[in-house]
Amino acid sequence: MSAGTGAGSEKHPGGLVGAGLLSALLFGAAGFVAPLAPLAFVSPLPLAIQRLHGGATSAWLAAVLAAALVAAASAPGAALAFLSVLALPGLLLAETLARGRGLLRGCGWAFAALFAMVAAGLVLAPAAMAERVLAPVERLRSDAVLQELGKGGMPPERLAEFKEQVGELVGALGVVYPAFWVIAAAVLVAVNAALLRLYLLRRDPGWLEDGEFERVRFPLPLVMAFVVSGAAVALPLARPAAYNVLLVVAFFFALQGLAVVAFYARRLAAPPLLRAFALVLVLVNPWAPQILALLGLFDNWFDFRRWAEPPSGQRTPSGPGA
Repeated sequence: MSAGTGAGSEKHPGGLVGAGLLSALLFGAAGFVAPLAPLAFVSPLPLAIQRLHGGATSAWLAAVLAAALVAAASAPGAALAFLSVLALPGLLLAETLARGRGLLRGCGWAFAALFAMVAAGLVLAPAAMAERVLAPVERLRSDAVLQELGKGGMPPERLAEFKEQVGELVGALGVVYPAFWVIAAAVLVAVNAALLRLYLLRRDPGWLEDGEFERVRFPLPLVMAFVVSGAAVALPLARPAAYNVLLVVAFFFALQGLAVVAFYARRLAAPPLLRAFALVLVLVNPWAPQILALLGLFDNWFDFRRWAEPPSGQRTPSGPGA
């Protein structure tokens, strides 16, 4: 069972207010500078840290404070979205960790909550869910954008090609937008879990289980889903659903492949910075999604990680920061 250690596990006066303010600021950063919009994805992080440092009541009060600030700055609808889509998964991550069940299981609970919301939205308001995905891409081929590109020096034939490419992307997203929402939910959870883990490695590693993310392996039914959905693409009636299932399953296998790469990167005889650099080199490869998905898929049969494990009698424990 994990447990907090040191000063990081004590309650800090004023932490509640600070966590709420920082979370609201991250969520509303796009209102100040549009390119800062991705910071909204990490707005649950201060709340998760507050849960570990100050307890559940303090964390939820911080979340309510952040939501009130969001409502005052924008609209009540934005505050509700913040609480349900961002604050709740972040607090589930920290709650599971605080109860000694590990960060990986916390990812499972957080993703389950988001998946339930996505499924409800796709059933109750599919047109609105599709519009949220397609509208930003559609704007790329609007007359205003094309005129700006033309003024910037893009030749007419290149403009026509760009408009055609955007049209193809819109057509593809019009089919796989459900998969987009599911993958976005998983990415949201994974990013916050990774940042929370990095924070705890530096400040309070006693909360963490050693190497739990490196041991990620999805169950065999996911392999069956991959094979069946891949075959179903050949059937016109089943093709839209098959593409969505295939994309989601491939994404999860890419996560498993990333776990294999992280497992080997950690065991390199090199400083931590160099090992992190090696991992980044893998991720920036333009073929990284395909390579990682295949690696994760075949890991279910070949168990690549067992080749780097020392004999059982020679294994030595290593700390989270190793």
